[in-house]
Amino acid sequence: MPPILVDLEVTRQKFRSELDAWKREPEYSRRGWILLREDETVPLVELAFLARTSVGAPPLGSALLPIVTCAVRLTFENYDLWPPSLTFIDAFSREPSVPIVRAFLATPDGPRDVLINAHPITKLPFLCLPGIREYHTHPQHSGDDWLLHRVAKDGCLSTICDRLWRTMARNVVGLSVSVQTLPVVPLQAQLVVQVTQGEFEGRRPLPTEKIEGRGEK
Repeated sequence: MPPILVDLEVTRQKFRSELDAWKREPEYSRRGWILLREDETVPLVELAFLARTSVGAPPLGSALLPIVTCAVRLTFENYDLWPPSLTFIDAFSREPSVPIVRAFLATPDGPRDVLINAHPITKLPFLCLPGIREYHTHPQHSGDDWLLHRVAKDGCLSTICDRLWRTMARNVVGLSVSVQTLPVVPLQAQLVVQVTQGEFEGRRPLPTEKIEGRGEK
């Protein structure tokens, strides 16, 4: 357990204030932000982020398939002397997991992937953005202290959720599906479903992770 540097009741009050404000905002649910779990003991919150994808040509093209692009656990130990810690989790098992999409941040030089596959301390994927504890504890960011960002509310719940949505859900533009036969006996086929990310201004889709399945044929 981390050391207690902030009175736990103070941390809980700050957490409850942010979570209550988050719940009162109807736009968040319309964006596909889903509250999975809340716990004031730590305190922590678990959330899932949905993207809408079209399923086929008209008339089916008007139907939308919701996809959980990522789910996260945010813990608020010593908040806000410390920023929240973010862990990507499986939405079903709640165990640490690698998300099925990347986190593309728009920059003047083009999209930049801010999802890093392994943190040197936790060994888990992390979101490399200010306001996230794993960013500020990374050795390469020792000169960018959290306290420089606290006044800007970079670590508040709504800000982190907005960044996750913009980099990992809002930019999902569809699915690509391919089937490849495998030269084995009995004959098998490999189904690959790829979540495609891109910008809404007509830019080229970005490379993403794949979801693979295999079945006999």
